Amino acid sequence: MTKRIKPIWEGGKVHPDSPNKVFCTAPWTHTYISPQSERRMCCASREEHKFQKQYIDASNDEKYGEVKDSGDIEDYKANIVTLKEHWNSPYMMDIRKKLLEGEQIPQCDVCNDSILSQSTYRQWFTGFLFQDKIDQIFEETDEDGRTTMEPVSFDYRVSNLCNFKCRMCGEQLSSSWETEKRKHGHWSPENQPFMVPENKKIIEKFQKEVVEEEFWDSICRGIVEEIYWVGGEPLMYDIHWKAMDRLAEDDNLKKVHLRYNSNLSRVRYGKHYLYDWLPQAKDWTMCASIDGIGLIGEFVRTGLDWDQWDKNFREGVALPGGNDKMLMDLTITGPGMFGLKDFLDYALELDVKIETKRMFAFHPDIVFSPMAWPRHILDEVVNDVLDYARPRVTDKQQTLIRELENMLVTPNFEEQFPDTFKESFFRGRRWQNTIAKMRTDGSSNRSITVEQIYADNPKLLDWWEQEE
Repeated sequence: MTKRIKPIWEGGKVHPDSPNKVFCTAPWTHTYISPQSERRMCCASREEHKFQKQYIDASNDEKYGEVKDSGDIEDYKANIVTLKEHWNSPYMMDIRKKLLEGEQIPQCDVCNDSILSQSTYRQWFTGFLFQDKIDQIFEETDEDGRTTMEPVSFDYRVSNLCNFKCRMCGEQLSSSWETEKRKHGHWSPENQPFMVPENKKIIEKFQKEVVEEEFWDSICRGIVEEIYWVGGEPLMYDIHWKAMDRLAEDDNLKKVHLRYNSNLSRVRYGKHYLYDWLPQAKDWTMCASIDGIGLIGEFVRTGLDWDQWDKNFREGVALPGGNDKMLMDLTITGPGMFGLKDFLDYALELDVKIETKRMFAFHPDIVFSPMAWPRHILDEVVNDVLDYARPRVTDKQQTLIRELENMLVTPNFEEQFPDTFKESFFRGRRWQNTIAKMRTDGSSNRSITVEQIYADNPKLLDWWEQEE
């Protein structure tokens, strides 16, 4: 039975060092919306979806049950809500009430179980960003969970616009992925209802006329304290450059913590230069997504021009404090494992941090993850990288060490899904081969194939090429 603290309406107080270890400030300070117009507590919360199976929530396990999507146009119209409707909805009020009582809720399992990484969003919101708002939360929350506070932290993904087709991503977060799937017919109204033309028109209209206006209103009123710029690709959003220009013009950037997840393919837009603004902010962090340098990086992140990325990243590092604020945001993939030594050397050269997470899955056909590898091969490759990395890393690259070590004790997919893995592997490999054909892997002198990468480990290549 979950241990509960005394609720606030009975006079109790919750502090980070209290018995309430599940409390998070996000439901009082932060608001999130997906490119498909779905509102959630934050990007990591696991909540039942009505419009799509998003990357973090594609759950068909026993704990959560199967999430069924609907392509019905009326479902879209009924479930798209404004921020005002969502903020003190019965659902959000119930969430707040439970968190204040110390109840562990399944929506927060990504943080509860450290699924993405050892660093959690709860630590970010409660332990750092909004720790000073805890008393205000008590004062401005009613017994039923209604709050008079309003969001000051925004993660608004106003579209899936993106110029990359990263192998571990998909059409939900990349318009380039969506275009590719439409072109080759690899989608269905049942599995991707947001791609149904009539639904897509509704989403685009709602995002432009409602979502962007909500955000713009908060920008103009000067109440914004944090913006998480992420996409899609946020540096392709018109609203990004418009909002940043307005914050600078009103001298409000100095009140805002800026947080980016970007593919860093561009840092200029018309007359604007991103790096003119960042030093004006209260604080800023750029998580520049990159999963390998050179050819391996270009393979994992289709659309990447390594030379241009390197130029853009080094310009950020050159800013005051840039080597602490520019992070290499690494997702460990199977092919990327074979570039990790060079990746580390690059980070050491520039004296920058690595933020590391492994590619995980709630189902076992994600064969692009190294966790799909046989146990003995996974351990061999991981230990080889660890032997190279341990004597070289500084404090700035410790997340790489921790994540690799964690991979050694985390069950691989075959261990997690013993009854379905074999069939899932072949299904996943067929899909990777389909992607390779669509993208003509290996056809240019700047392209390589997964087989060429895995050839560095003959045992792994044999496993990858096994016959069905």
